[in-house]
Amino acid sequence: MKCIVIDDEPIAHTIIEDYIANIEGLELIKSFYNAVDAITFVNTNPVDLIFLDINMPKLQGLDFVKTLHKPPAIVITSAYAEFALESFELPINDYLLKPFTFQRFLKAYTKVLSFRSGVHKQEVYEPTSNTIFLKGDKEIHQVKYTNIVYLESYGGYVKVFLQNESYLLIHQTLQYFETNLPTHFIRIHRSFIVNKDFIKSISGNRIILKNKKLAIGLKYKDNVNFLIKGS
Repeated sequence: MKCIVIDDEPIAHTIIEDYIANIEGLELIKSFYNAVDAITFVNTNPVDLIFLDINMPKLQGLDFVKTLHKPPAIVITSAYAEFALESFELPINDYLLKPFTFQRFLKAYTKVLSFRSGVHKQEVYEPTSNTIFLKGDKEIHQVKYTNIVYLESYGGYVKVFLQNESYLLIHQTLQYFETNLPTHFIRIHRSFIVNKDFIKSISGNRIILKNKKLAIGLKYKDNVNFLIKGS
């Protein structure tokens, strides 16, 4: 697999290039220190995988991705967690938060291989921090996962309900959150995802939270049954 590195930090190049050299089947064909210089190369040469920084001069990494007509596999390598939400709205295969280990780098490469082979099973994105950045209409909110009680689909938005019984209105889909929240969040209905740490009890086809009862959808009953069996 032919890959390139786009990053404005020399130390990042050193680390990533060393990781690449230790993976059989992965070949570094070019390195770039800004995304502008990489555009022509990517559009005129066979590139299978890009390791891409986000915060760079001239052209930001995510804006670079938007310029690509047929993007190859892309793994983000960034020191900034706040871009994770926006990046997963683009054709991004994985998001590595600097500093990352060789094991985490290898996991990202393995994920890319599984996508290319067509046998990839959708995975839950496991964040490297204990917070998530949620993009509302006018501002971005940093929220601890432990502060999220449940999420409710609301048209083209999602209501994220917090411990203090307030909620944030986020312009996103529930499917996105189902894919990218940690594994202690479970989908129980086409309209609801709950943080299992806040479940008080399960009664018939209802999940009982502190001050709320949520319906369990027939399609998602197996998720709840698995939770019961695993407890």
